[in-house]
Amino acid sequence: MKVKNTSLLIKIILIVVGFALCVLHWVGVLPEAEIKEIWLSIGFAYGVGLGTIDFNICRDNWIEKKGEEE
Repeated sequence: MKVKNTSLLIKIILIVVGFALCVLHWVGVLPEAEIKEIWLSIGFAYGVGLGTIDFNICRDNWIEKKGEEE
């Protein structure tokens, strides 16, 4: 699996987990959690887990385009 595909898969999983946690909150399973806290946690997981991967993907794209122009 390519890095781009892995990144996309993890993003989709994080969004699904975020919505699932919101539903659990609304149903009453997670009464102490706030929606803001849930999405901040998902955002933190995204930033830590995928920030470097996405930056490297962008960097590789920039380098490839510069190499083609020369």
